[in-house]
Amino acid sequence: MATGKPVDLRIRRSKAAIRAAVASLMADRGPDDVSAKDVAATALINKKTFYAHYPSVKAVVDELESDAVREVVDVVRQASLTSVEGIAEGCLRLRDLAQDGATAFGSIIGTRMRPFLLERLREELSSQLMVSVGSSERLGSAVKDGAGYAVDFVAGGVVSLLDAWLSDGDGMSAEDVAESLAPALSPYTKIALAS
Repeated sequence: MATGKPVDLRIRRSKAAIRAAVASLMADRGPDDVSAKDVAATALINKKTFYAHYPSVKAVVDELESDAVREVVDVVRQASLTSVEGIAEGCLRLRDLAQDGATAFGSIIGTRMRPFLLERLREELSSQLMVSVGSSERLGSAVKDGAGYAVDFVAGGVVSLLDAWLSDGDGMSAEDVAESLAPALSPYTKIALAS
């Protein structure tokens, strides 16, 4: 439960306008090519208002990226990764999230922030998979120590496949993607279930 006084509606509107402006500007420019002046002009606010809410454009980018990663992590955590059907359902929810411009993920996945976002997703997936490996009592410490390379490899492959599918689909259905992902995720989901 949140404590403290509620956020003023004007603040919420200003921050939403700033976030939308950054996402819009990033469709054509990289993060380093967007200035506070550009954001203020696009958001129809003055620079002083921008700086009242954020110390820099990078702070807005970081917040958008963190929110997008959190949204994807929430979808993945709610998905059942123990079956092809569960993975397919998670893929469909990710696609819906990517197509929803009102979400942080949907607002930035089509921008030049995409590579940075995908790297953050790969890191998060690696971290989650390592938790599964680390929680297994069946593995020795030497295997766990070397598992990081395999986990990074799997996480990179999963994110690359999802990225390609979200970009153009290449004629693949969610079930096709899930069938491709299931063998890669299977050892980790079995470890997590066995612990």
